[in-house]
Amino acid sequence: MGLFNSVLVIVNPIAGSGKAGRMVPELRNRLEKFGIPYTLTETQAPDHATQIAQKAAEEGYDAVCAVGGDGTVNEVINGLGEDGPAFGIIPLGTGNDLARTMGISLAPLESVSLLSQGKIRKIDLGKETDRLFSIIAGLGFPAEVMKRTNSYKGMLRGSMAIAYNVVKTISLLHPVPVELDLDGKKFSRKASGLFILNTRFTGGGLMVAPDADPEDGLLDVVIMNNLSRGGLLGLLPRVYRGGHRNHPQVEFFRAREISINTAAPYPKMFDGSIYGTSPLRVEVVPQKFKIICPEEV
Repeated sequence: MGLFNSVLVIVNPIAGSGKAGRMVPELRNRLEKFGIPYTLTETQAPDHATQIAQKAAEEGYDAVCAVGGDGTVNEVINGLGEDGPAFGIIPLGTGNDLARTMGISLAPLESVSLLSQGKIRKIDLGKETDRLFSIIAGLGFPAEVMKRTNSYKGMLRGSMAIAYNVVKTISLLHPVPVELDLDGKKFSRKASGLFILNTRFTGGGLMVAPDADPEDGLLDVVIMNNLSRGGLLGLLPRVYRGGHRNHPQVEFFRAREISINTAAPYPKMFDGSIYGTSPLRVEVVPQKFKIICPEEV
């Protein structure tokens, strides 16, 4: 007897430069091999995964699985809501940072087994107005990086594409005045980048918030202050291993409710996709969202 009686598998066929769509026959074989009672559907347009997931929750599916990257994951989460069916990931995108955080294999076909042999954990989500996120909400540098990555047409793939666009974006780096309110503590900064993180990893393995825990009922706030372009370039290798904790221009906070105001509107990024502009108003939704993970992480 498996974990679930009904699983909806939502495939973003263009994820992984079309690899997700090409893998569908192999994916079906693997689902059948593990005896998973599934229905498979493919998305047709941006935000279609949200509509499909919402309908699946209404129809009473036991679990819904996203096949794609963190953008697809975010769309499905927003369809399921903070307390919907169990959620699985078959990672096939650029960053795959929620899968990486939760110990889910980044080899797509290996992760299929979790739909019959995994463990359900309840994690936090972030919520901004009516948008949920599982990894990051960002302003400034992180949003600019993902804008460039999402429109990138070069040869690099996955985390290498993000790393390339991180370096390219440094030339645009400039600090701007921001007003912050973290659980009622108000202060100002001149910041180049603001990261609100639920997970340690973002940007395809950058350990921006090395102590973040998606089960602690808090969001980690990382402020990149007035760094020079050369200073940021030198800092990047340390961020991959979490070695920037004591850098004088990087600050770390934790909070349940976060408000960020800017004098001019700046794009807001959620889990790798751009939605709207600042101000940013975020709160944590603690330990309600059910995610399918390995037995041991």
